[in-house]
Amino acid sequence: GDQDDLLARYISVLGGSPPVGPTFGRGDCNADGSFNIADAIFLLAALFSGGQAGTCTDACDSNDDGSVNIADAIYALAALFSGGSPPANPSPGTCGEDLTTDSIDCASFAPCP
Repeated sequence: GDQDDLLARYISVLGGSPPVGPTFGRGDCNADGSFNIADAIFLLAALFSGGQAGTCTDACDSNDDGSVNIADAIYALAALFSGGSPPANPSPGTCGEDLTTDSIDCASFAPCP
């Protein structure tokens, strides 16, 4: 219909492709819209003490290695407190799609439209 034609025109002019999945901010594991120590604690609780898992596994993959494990909590803590590299794009505080091919996904991420 008309919307498909309009989208095709935007893509041809601007380049790229439309997002293929939900957008999210990497590192914001608890999906509260900010990147802080609560994200590392949320992840550690989910991994080791029966805490709830988030709805966006990609957001918890702070080091963007395609899996969610203790290394992601360590990476987040290093970024927050030890001058470590920030989480990969889409970086905390932004919304974007995961451009890395891996087996984890994002069902939903409330802070992003």
